Amino acid sequence: MNLAGFQIKSPLIALLAIVLSTGPAMMPAGSALEDGRIGVLYVGCVARSRPFWMMRSDPMFQITFVQATIRDFMAYGPMPAMTESDVHRMVRLYMPRNLDDLSNNYDVTVLFEANVHAVSPHIDKLARGTSERGLGMAMCGGWQSFGGAAGYSPWGETSVGKLLPTEDVIGIWDESDMQRLVIDEPGNELMSSIPWDPRDPALSGPIWHHNRVSLKQGATQLAHVVTGSGSKDPLMVTWRLPSDTRTFALTSESCRLVEIFGMRWEYAYDYASNLMIYLDDRPVPQDIALVHAARDEIFKTATRRSLLLALLEFCESFGANVNPITDKIDQVDAAAGEAVPQYLDLRFEDVLDTYDTVDELLESAELEAVKLKNRTLLWVYIIEWLAVTGTSMACGFILWSLMVRRRLYREVGTTALLRRDESP
Repeated sequence: MNLAGFQIKSPLIALLAIVLSTGPAMMPAGSALEDGRIGVLYVGCVARSRPFWMMRSDPMFQITFVQATIRDFMAYGPMPAMTESDVHRMVRLYMPRNLDDLSNNYDVTVLFEANVHAVSPHIDKLARGTSERGLGMAMCGGWQSFGGAAGYSPWGETSVGKLLPTEDVIGIWDESDMQRLVIDEPGNELMSSIPWDPRDPALSGPIWHHNRVSLKQGATQLAHVVTGSGSKDPLMVTWRLPSDTRTFALTSESCRLVEIFGMRWEYAYDYASNLMIYLDDRPVPQDIALVHAARDEIFKTATRRSLLLALLEFCESFGANVNPITDKIDQVDAAAGEAVPQYLDLRFEDVLDTYDTVDELLESAELEAVKLKNRTLLWVYIIEWLAVTGTSMACGFILWSLMVRRRLYREVGTTALLRRDESP
């Protein structure tokens, strides 16, 4: 059995097939995807998209990344682009081709450090997707977002900018020290779904560097930042368009949630995930401890499964029979598949109960894989020992034959040196 294709194939593809077999009654009415997931189109800086990158392992989301920043970050991360022409090429390759392609595959658009000029051929399409087809939209802060900074162009006069709940302040990026978070609408379903703690070191300081904006009439400010100079600037702002679609402005770069500054906020992924649910106009889960535990189980299982497949591929490269263990992995996938419709239906207690069974099956497969690895390595060690020992003995015999027995030497009576000494 060749595990190469088996490893790179996402386990969620198989799991979601079970969801599709349950029929359309379980699917959220407004989902663009037939399996009920939330389709997310992420446009901008991929190198600093860690919370969104984690959505690849979350059964609730189907996410597509489009590298669209022309800052130096474009050269790093999972989709590097070394030149601006590379960025434009990636935009051409990965952006939805037309409005139907956009609305049939995505529910939410996220713009983070997306350059206006790089995205310009698609701006009107993205705007129409939100205003006409009901896609939620969020813009996150950065030098290339909102009013721009460091010479980058603003978004305010574009068709996308006109849908956002904020007015641009051109060219202002606030990097003052000692910025702190203040929640303005704790009763909002998005804000109440996260345990905001302004005393947490991960939620203060450089994480809240932000674009300066002002509120449009009718917008709701969910949170603001108090800067070191004492000014109070909008941080999280939302509103509903006449089409009843939600758009959201996050004026800081906190969608990357301080992974660059050496601290990690425990609820970073929960915030990004709940924001997508909020923008898709689904009920945002409020029991954060339960939701966090369920998501943690999903991520741990995906990681353990990936490591297990890597170990099996290693064993198979030495000729080991991995089929009994891959059969156990199929059982793990089937058990985890039962949790997918529960997760999409936000029944997180049922998800945790199901993952107790998944954990037991996965642990059994891991134990068998470790035993197989030990048997495989035992033969590797034996073969290596025989090879090294055999080589040493052969070299020793040759050395003994040449230097001790001198079997290849012929005795002579007089050497050339002696002949020269004896000459008159």
